[in-house]
Amino acid sequence: MRSNTGLLWFTRGCIVGAVGSLLAGCSASQYAPVQELGYSISAELSAGNRSKTTLAPYQVRPGDTMFAIAWRFGWDYKKLAKVNGISSPYTIYVGQVIYFNDTNSNYLVSQPAAKPSVKKPIVNAKKTTYEAESIAKKTPPVSKTSAKIYKIPQDSAYFGPSSVTWAWPLKGKVLKSFSNKGNAFNGIDLSSSLGKPVKAASSGIIVYAGSGIQGYGKLVVVKHNNTFLSAYAYNSRILVVEGATVNAGQIIAEVGKGPQLDPRLHFEIRKDGKPVNPLRYLPEL
Repeated sequence: MRSNTGLLWFTRGCIVGAVGSLLAGCSASQYAPVQELGYSISAELSAGNRSKTTLAPYQVRPGDTMFAIAWRFGWDYKKLAKVNGISSPYTIYVGQVIYFNDTNSNYLVSQPAAKPSVKKPIVNAKKTTYEAESIAKKTPPVSKTSAKIYKIPQDSAYFGPSSVTWAWPLKGKVLKSFSNKGNAFNGIDLSSSLGKPVKAASSGIIVYAGSGIQGYGKLVVVKHNNTFLSAYAYNSRILVVEGATVNAGQIIAEVGKGPQLDPRLHFEIRKDGKPVNPLRYLPEL
């Protein structure tokens, strides 16, 4: 009798543990993947070495976009497209090689090139969804949804003001500061509470709103003029769409969880495609 009772409690414990693990997994899946953003570049190189290093060609992988590649390596996506002879709407193909033969970027491509693949999947410059095109009669026709081609917002007509007046996207303690040396970090992390409003740091046009750039989770990027962009990452919800214009202080997203699973906002300012220290531009609190 005692042995049966012990077995029953052991069985119950196993079931409870299994259910707990399942619930934990479900809870974690509600957030777009984020990571320590300094990990995606060659942080072990000094800033001096980076600036003198010729960038290695990068081979496009599934899910890549011209905007995402340019953003990751500190380039303006239009300039990178021009260097590679790619015109609007900046469509790229899996297996295509992107060259960095200009001095605009200070990042080294750290990932090894992937094996070449047939140019079936198409990756658009702004969306992470890529669609297969039928190249033979035997190939089953693609659905209307997958065949839809997404074009980037016509932000070329948006010039913005010649100078940008900056404001804080939210009020919070600086948890992590900008660094371009050693363990490089492209922006600042601000403490906050889950769901708190994230505001545009200045007026502009939304040039990216999605979760297709590795490590940033749900990301919003605002173009302020032909020089400056700002980025807002780790969001739990995005409240704007690409191509929409926003005013300074307008709510564009809600705070989500960072890599440490605590509520925080990752904020960046980019000048001519390169990350700069936001604290040099934001007003003193």
